[in-house]
Amino acid sequence: MKHFAKISVVLVFAATAVIFVAGTASPSGAWDAIAASVLATPTPPPGAKKIPKSYTLSKDSLSEYGDVAFDHDTHAFGLYSPDGKSQIACVECHHTDQPKSALKLPLVTSERNEILTWEVFQKSDQKVTGCRDCHFQDGAVPDDKEMPTAEYTEGGKKVTKDLNNELAYHINCNTCHDEAARLRPEVKKTKGFATSKDCLICHLKN
Repeated sequence: MKHFAKISVVLVFAATAVIFVAGTASPSGAWDAIAASVLATPTPPPGAKKIPKSYTLSKDSLSEYGDVAFDHDTHAFGLYSPDGKSQIACVECHHTDQPKSALKLPLVTSERNEILTWEVFQKSDQKVTGCRDCHFQDGAVPDDKEMPTAEYTEGGKKVTKDLNNELAYHINCNTCHDEAARLRPEVKKTKGFATSKDCLICHLKN
């Protein structure tokens, strides 16, 4: 019993020392960012619903640019807002999963009566709408569906574009990454980070 007590004291002391050394050795603010990111990840109780940790975007792409590995876990729970200070709301991507009153143009489709959050996801039986449930590849629109469209201004003229999966992914991903690079230029040195000009950092080439 005495040996157990001694071992416990040593382990507690060692853990404290490791935390202290890591905190002092990290660059300014890095330790706070790591701690905040860890705290941001919820720990679901046993039996709780889970989200996929990662999956492939642009799968079966018909263009020269192929699959994109997407880390859903970090984007959902890490501090991945453009300024790096907060989490990204689920509806930034799953934009149909919110009430119609919360939509902002050009978004018009609502499929949920409350804004999707982690807590709402846990208590709801409603399926979360995925990108390809609505944004199809060109030439691969199901018979009972229509490709969503949106009106944009380009070169001073209004144009209507099909929001196929390629354009939908690029609008969401590139807009956020470009803004992150503008607000935090240092993030461009992060392994795997890409802006709208860095296609092959994200895409595998077909």
